[in-house]
Amino acid sequence: MLRKSPILFLLAFYVVAATLTIAFFNGTGDGGDSVMHYIFAFEAPSHPELYFHHWAKPVFVLLASPFAQFGFVGIKVFNAIVVLLTIWFSWRTAELLKLKNTIVVAIILVFTPLYYILTFSGLTEPLFALFVSLMLFFTLRKNIVVAALIVSFLPLVRSEGLIVLGVYGLYLLWEKKWKAMPVLLVGHIVYSFAGWFVYRDLLWVFTQIPYAHLSSPYGSGGLLHFVNKMFYVVGLPIYLLFIVGMFTIFWQFLRKKSTSEVFILVFLGFLAFFVAHTLFFYLGIFHSMGLMRVLLSVMPFIAIAAIIGFNLLEHIKLLWLRKSIQIAMVVLIVVFPFTKNPAAIRWEKDMKLSNNQKAATLIAKTVLEIQSDTNAYLFSDPYTCLLLQVDYFDTDKHQMLEAASFQELESGDFLIWEHLFANFESGISAEYLANFPGLEKLQEVKDEKSGKVLFLLYRKF
Repeated sequence: MLRKSPILFLLAFYVVAATLTIAFFNGTGDGGDSVMHYIFAFEAPSHPELYFHHWAKPVFVLLASPFAQFGFVGIKVFNAIVVLLTIWFSWRTAELLKLKNTIVVAIILVFTPLYYILTFSGLTEPLFALFVSLMLFFTLRKNIVVAALIVSFLPLVRSEGLIVLGVYGLYLLWEKKWKAMPVLLVGHIVYSFAGWFVYRDLLWVFTQIPYAHLSSPYGSGGLLHFVNKMFYVVGLPIYLLFIVGMFTIFWQFLRKKSTSEVFILVFLGFLAFFVAHTLFFYLGIFHSMGLMRVLLSVMPFIAIAAIIGFNLLEHIKLLWLRKSIQIAMVVLIVVFPFTKNPAAIRWEKDMKLSNNQKAATLIAKTVLEIQSDTNAYLFSDPYTCLLLQVDYFDTDKHQMLEAASFQELESGDFLIWEHLFANFESGISAEYLANFPGLEKLQEVKDEKSGKVLFLLYRKF
């Protein structure tokens, strides 16, 4: 019990911190994908086909849906539980690897800035990270079939699961675990048959992948894009330990002192994931946006590599000096998220509603005061859907704000324009609406600082 006291204390601390964050901060992580994943999870019981929606991620929808029924707070609780489990299983993995200072793995996961911020969202990266931690844990427990079964469902948590699945297949080949190889197909087989009732296509798990395009509307970036962005994901102290740890793993492999679990799963697993995303964004393929948050998906890899870097300090002979440096490094990890640093947590901006969401709240208040049961809505902003409590997938009540949908508007229907999704995703400008016949402008909400128009509310004559 004494051995487990530090991790139990840290987990208790995390539970308290997460509870207070959920209670006092009303942010959604981001206003786009985070909210949309929540909407899919919330509406799935009413629209069962959503359990097999590839963009929404079938496994995420299945697991998150019960929590989503309690509102967006429910999805935050779901991801907080997911991260709590990830911390535990990553710590257990470090224990099974017989690494020293294993509590540092848990400290890293608790105090990684972006990981904490996006825990309180509807995003899928935390669940992917949990599956990665379970993969490592069961592999080291020699439950190879269980680990392979977990990996088989990873592509249904996030599409990059195909990368990790490939790496795990390499591990099985290396270890000559031939009997476990077919288990890697289970996830796709199960969902292929289950989703047949929706798509009438046993190959839907491949044909419906939304990113399978050798192009991207989001452009491209440099080869060092993710090298630079990783600083904003984990912060400076963890980044330095991670780099040292990755070099150490490679050096140990060259000297034949590294286990296949560490070298293939952690080192090559992270490298394959990182290089793939780098190339996707550099080449402008697979709809890559170069989002730095994707790196959160492999946080267990990052934490294990970082503690290997941290443990190099064990080679310092002078006990007082070694302990002093180790304590200083842990303090830096813990304090960094609260410093005035571009990679630190900005509580007001990161954890509360954005200006866009506050503007949406004002618009929704107006709509709710004058709406009737027969009104329909034309809008693209996902958060507006939450505020109006509209079934996003009920086409009689809601349609996306697109030029082709304007013809569907009837007298009394509402049109809500905002500068993000309507302007950039749908190509509908504020000027276009100003000159469109048959619309009455009811409200305009501007940003208080810049004066930029954030939302416009119209009603059909």
